[in-house]
Amino acid sequence: MTSKKDQTSSKKDSNKQGKQPNDSAEDIAMLIKRAMAAEMETFQETVALMLNESLEKALDPIQKHMAENGNILRSLKEQADIHAKKFSTVFNQIDSIQVSLRKTEKETSFCVAEVTKLQKKFDELEDRSRMNNVRLVGLPVGNERDDPRGYLQKMLPIWIPQLDRSVPLEIDRAHRIYSNNTARPRTMIFRLLRYTDRQAILEGARKAKPTLPDGTKLQFFADYGPRTMQERQKYKEIRAKLWQKRIDAYLIYPAILKVTYKGVKMSFNSAEEAKEALKVTVLADGEDDA
Repeated sequence: MTSKKDQTSSKKDSNKQGKQPNDSAEDIAMLIKRAMAAEMETFQETVALMLNESLEKALDPIQKHMAENGNILRSLKEQADIHAKKFSTVFNQIDSIQVSLRKTEKETSFCVAEVTKLQKKFDELEDRSRMNNVRLVGLPVGNERDDPRGYLQKMLPIWIPQLDRSVPLEIDRAHRIYSNNTARPRTMIFRLLRYTDRQAILEGARKAKPTLPDGTKLQFFADYGPRTMQERQKYKEIRAKLWQKRIDAYLIYPAILKVTYKGVKMSFNSAEEAKEALKVTVLADGEDDA
C-alpha cells in the first residue's frame, strides 16, 4: 500500500510537470514582442532615414534656388541702394534747377519788360526821325521826271488849295520807294524842312481830296517806322469801308482811329474794336455793315 507521503509527492511532481508548457509559451510571446519591437524600431529608423534622404533630395533644388534668389535679391538691393542714392542726387539737382529756373523766369520777365520799353522808345525815336516825312500814294511814275523836289514844290499848292502860298514849301529831298506791287505806282516819300508844312499838307489833302486830270486820286499819309506802320495798316479795311460811306475817319499817332459819325465822335485803339463797335452802330441806324 502506498503511503500518504508518496501520494502527496506524486501530486507535487504532477503539478510541476503541468506548469512547464505555459511558462514556455509566455517566454516565446515575450521574445516575439521583443523581436517585433526591435524590428519596429529598426523599421522606423529606416523609414526616417529614407524620408530624410527623400526630403533632402527634394529640397536640395529648392535650397539651391533659394540661395540663388537670395544672391539675386542681395544684388537687387545693392542696385536699389545705388539707384536710391542717384535719385536722391537727381532730386537735389532738380530742386536746385527749379530754384534757378524761378530766378531765371523773374530775370527773363524783367528783361522782356525792359526790351518792350526799349522797343517802344526805339519805335518812338524812329517815328520822330520821320516826323517831317510825307508819303504820296497814287502819283504815276515819270510825272516828276528827274526833279521830284521841284515837281512837288510846284504841284502841291495846285493839288491842295488850302496851303498858304505866301510861304513857299521847302522840301529837303524826295524819292520813290521800292515795291513788289507792280499793279500800282510806287509810293513817293518827301521830307519837308518844317513840321508845320507837313501838317498843313496832311490836313489840306484830307479836305481837298486831290485828283489828277485823268481822275487818279492822290493820297497823302504821314511816314512812320515799320512797326507803327504795321499797326496802322490793320485799319486799312475798316477805313476803306468808312470812306465808301463818306464817314469821316482818320488815324492819330501811334495807331488810334478817330471816327465822327452823325455828330458822334468815337475813338478806337484797335481795328477789331473799331469793326465790332462800328458794325453795331451802323446796323442800329439801318445801314449796311461797316
